[in-house]
Amino acid sequence: MNDAVTPGQEVDVKDDLYRCITTPDWWDSNENRPSSASFKQPDFSTDVARIAGSPDYTLSRFPKGCGLVSFNYGDAKAIGYTARLEIDPQHAENHAHANVYNPLDSDNKRKKLAKKLIDAILKKGGIVRVPTFG
Repeated sequence: MNDAVTPGQEVDVKDDLYRCITTPDWWDSNENRPSSASFKQPDFSTDVARIAGSPDYTLSRFPKGCGLVSFNYGDAKAIGYTARLEIDPQHAENHAHANVYNPLDSDNKRKKLAKKLIDAILKKGGIVRVPTFG
């Protein structure tokens, strides 16, 4: 018997994804943008904006003061990420949840890919809410 989890359906390349900025080290306050730490994990959680319906829906599961950025999945896929609709075990009721996978095998390579994604976010004005960590 195979215990591996079957990957979820891939997100449509036309969809935008919301990424919540939950910790100060995920935000570069000097440059008013997300830091590479917010995207360099081997996988990270997002919400599909079309399914979430609003930034407030996504932010409602996080502490007050968290930030939110948005990026197009097609742009992310073009540089190497893969996003799949998959259940978040901590919020199983959230049908907008998608895991984004960074396939690179080293922290340094993942950081470089994260910087490319941040450039795409900034180019398209993807800062939805600036965090106000207190």
